[in-house]
Amino acid sequence: MKTQQFLRSRVSLPCALALVIFAPGQIWAQQETPSFAVGQKAPAFVATTIEQKPIKFPDSYKGKIVLLDFWATWCGPCRAELPNVIAAYNKYHSAGLEVLGISLDRANNEPQLKQFTAENKMPWPQIYDGKFWKAALAVKYGIHSIPRPILVNGNTGTILAEGNAVRGKNLDPTIKKALESK
Repeated sequence: MKTQQFLRSRVSLPCALALVIFAPGQIWAQQETPSFAVGQKAPAFVATTIEQKPIKFPDSYKGKIVLLDFWATWCGPCRAELPNVIAAYNKYHSAGLEVLGISLDRANNEPQLKQFTAENKMPWPQIYDGKFWKAALAVKYGIHSIPRPILVNGNTGTILAEGNAVRGKNLDPTIKKALESK
């Protein structure tokens, strides 16, 4: 009996360490909602930005390719990905790319979110409800980790790419291909 308890306790720590070591670059939450995949319709929604502008997704983005960017100011991997998102926005915005930030920041963080987006030259709209991992859109989209970008065709609402296909070095060519085929 003591041997079994000892082995269980000795196995738990290595498993936890393996998770941290082998899955860097993302922050996780436990949720039961399934994620959506390429080729599926992105769930439609109505929301208000932190600038009090209404968004009706995807209807507000007809003729555009939209990067839904689930992120948070406290998320190190999100901050690391930010230069890629800013560069893509600056390069492709005039060609039809829109970014819509969906912040998973904690309650009462709206002033800091506004300051962060201004300081980092993030001119795209941000949706924030202060519910952290329980943010309405995070739950609706089954977001389990951030950063979690989802590229959507604004005409059809179809998911074109998601996850690592629209992060890091993959972001630019994926957006370019999506814009060329719209």
